Amino acid sequence: MQRLLDFLYQQREIAVFLGLEILSVWLLVNFNYRHNAAFLNSSNEAAASLTQTSDNISDYFQLAEANQQLMLENEKLQQELSSLRTEKYSQLDTVEQYQVIGARVINNTFDRSANFITISAGKKDSIEVGMGVISPFGVVGQVKSVTNNFATIYSLLHPKLLVSSKVKRTDTKCTVQWDQLVYDRASLKYIPRHIKLKEGDSIVTSGFNSVFPENVLVGIVDEIHLEEHMTFFEAKIKLATDFTSLYQVFVIKDLLKQEKDSLQVQ
Repeated sequence: MQRLLDFLYQQREIAVFLGLEILSVWLLVNFNYRHNAAFLNSSNEAAASLTQTSDNISDYFQLAEANQQLMLENEKLQQELSSLRTEKYSQLDTVEQYQVIGARVINNTFDRSANFITISAGKKDSIEVGMGVISPFGVVGQVKSVTNNFATIYSLLHPKLLVSSKVKRTDTKCTVQWDQLVYDRASLKYIPRHIKLKEGDSIVTSGFNSVFPENVLVGIVDEIHLEEHMTFFEAKIKLATDFTSLYQVFVIKDLLKQEKDSLQVQ
């Protein structure tokens, strides 16, 4: 402590000089209109420049993160499509089974009793009513209506949308339907009691219609209920797609839909 006092005493002339300089500048800025205005302009410009630099840095890192996410999503989608083309329709390996149309989500609800999504693709992008929509993580919904530039989708968080599904481990067919309770869970229906359903089982699309290809993830079983009088399980799944952070989706067009549907006409 004594050394500090001695140091301050030795530097007293410099301290007094700096104090007088600061006082002079303060008096000049506060009591001279021209200098006051110049000081305020300079300080505002410096603050704005600092804020802009901070925003640019923040945007740069967010852009890098978004690009990384898009790259991973596209890579995962390509792997899924490669699997789809060789798994169920291996006999058609010379035919491209599905066309994938990417689109950006421009409106999305997930907190209502019936939810919809609007995307930035429409008729000009070959979008049609009834097409399935997925994210890189799982099922999103089904196209409800289309204009030239936009399309509205029945979200999986809509009680009217029934997704033909199956338990991947046992190949047991079932149906997924949102129960209007929470945005990240849905009901799993029509699984007979003799099936050994387990928590953690993957629920994927069945491929039984032309809406979704086979084996697109819908969700993971995380709740099971079965009583003696019940014919089917009561089960819940945690949805694979996070509907609170949807940014990009992929509309699936089955290029063989018309041919398959023509065989089913009575």
